[in-house]
Amino acid sequence: MNNQTHDKTTGWGVKTDDGTEIWDAPPVFTGEFVSWKDRLKLIFYPKKFVLYRAIAKDIQKKNIGDLRDPYRILDVGSGTGAAVIDLKKLFGRHVEVVGADVMRLQNDLARENLKKYGVHADIVDYETVLPFVDNTFDAVYTSDVLGHVPDVDAWLHELNRVLVSGGLLAMFSESKLGKHAWIRNYLMKRGMNTDPHAEFHISLYSKDELKEKIDNAGFVMYTLLSAVWATFFVHPDEMYVALQSSKKFFILRTLNKWLYFLKKKTHPFSTAAAELYSLLELVTLGRFVESQGYVVLARKQSKQ
Repeated sequence: MNNQTHDKTTGWGVKTDDGTEIWDAPPVFTGEFVSWKDRLKLIFYPKKFVLYRAIAKDIQKKNIGDLRDPYRILDVGSGTGAAVIDLKKLFGRHVEVVGADVMRLQNDLARENLKKYGVHADIVDYETVLPFVDNTFDAVYTSDVLGHVPDVDAWLHELNRVLVSGGLLAMFSESKLGKHAWIRNYLMKRGMNTDPHAEFHISLYSKDELKEKIDNAGFVMYTLLSAVWATFFVHPDEMYVALQSSKKFFILRTLNKWLYFLKKKTHPFSTAAAELYSLLELVTLGRFVESQGYVVLARKQSKQ
């Protein structure tokens, strides 16, 4: 179900007047109830499809049925509340969802959005230490956050601390360019960073470095999927500003200009096709390629 409130969101990675980056996107689920048709929307949100599905499987595995002891999910870096709203609407009364973010402005917007969409959930402020006792949550969801964190090791240990033994970490992490991101590596070696949010990405790691940090934080990883390898062709908008502001790379710049034009001209069909391709690539080639950004599924090491 579409909702007019979608048009009022600020957007991904938009800067305020003081240079602060705001992450404000609409939730996938905006209606009072989530129908099977609504669930199908997730195929156009590749990262959320995999991460939400992992949480759904974990809920089924734990066979949550007692409303007095719900399955507890913490969204770390919850922004303006989109995932909090999605998770609560998707899983209903059997889950308790809490959002936590270091930006109070975003938290205030998140609380407004929860009211707007009729969702009952808590949003909390935090700085470096999450305001929860050990072993509080069954799952931690976090997406597009790790790359913005100054002390990643301490942050990952915090996520581990608040999870129950065997608890689920469902995360998307930004990363360094992998060896298979050929076009982007070619440009990077010649001085062009095509990352549209490069100025805010302060903690980027390779695939092996990321695995090591997650392992050292006390997690056992069982899934690691690389995000879109064919970005140049599928998401030309992500490279458009960098390429079109340069006078170099004539062939790549021209191709990007035409791909961008075609995608905009045929939107929303082209956008839907691009996201569907991204999902198919993620779940097939994602295990084998090293591009940029990873879907991570891991569990807190169980106590012996």
